[in-house]
Amino acid sequence: MHPGYTAVPDGAGPFPGVVVVHDAYGMTAELRRVCDHLAGQGYLVHAPSMYQRGRCLRQVFRGLVHDEGPAFERLESERAALAVRPGCTGRVGIMGFCMGGRFALVAAGRGGFDAAAVNYGLLPEGRQDPAELDRMLSAPCPVVASFGARDKVVDVAEVDKLRTGLDRAGVPSDVKVYPEATHSFLAQYTGPLGMLMRVQGMSHDPEASADAWERTLDFFAEHLGEPGHGER
Repeated sequence: MHPGYTAVPDGAGPFPGVVVVHDAYGMTAELRRVCDHLAGQGYLVHAPSMYQRGRCLRQVFRGLVHDEGPAFERLESERAALAVRPGCTGRVGIMGFCMGGRFALVAAGRGGFDAAAVNYGLLPEGRQDPAELDRMLSAPCPVVASFGARDKVVDVAEVDKLRTGLDRAGVPSDVKVYPEATHSFLAQYTGPLGMLMRVQGMSHDPEASADAWERTLDFFAEHLGEPGHGER
């Protein structure tokens, strides 16, 4: 696996795997907290640093805009490496936040991963032709997705299109919009990043966050297999 952050559950396993894709802030303490939480639930976790090893911001964001390029090749490489790692069951999901949520959604549509958790992922706004969304979801895995109705970054009007596209694809999905939640409502940033989030109108929502985590973990247990160990 490439540089990043790995969290390993206690016990011998084997464990389902999860690739976690960070938001635009990169490899933060908040991302490590998420990985540790997943490991505590019995998942073998790796979060690759999308900005390292010569992958500049421009390259990452070009992939985000065009839904193709080295970033997606890397995510597939991370999936394959995690699947064959000792202690992994071979079933691997992907989870992403904001920018990472878009990467997770697109990667989930290409047939490699076994389940995906898309958290306020940037959606393909303006794709009025349903066939275009269907092409993006050409070989989709099951998707659990969580959004906030007060999100000023993601156009939640697009969420229904995502839900309909997943229904057309015939894959299990759980898509929910939380009425009072903002963008990044799962995140618990502190310090300067926490202040920046508040200035931008984003805040942690404990109630919505707890429900989203419960739905995600239930969905992963169903589609990745019950974790062998953990605190659930």
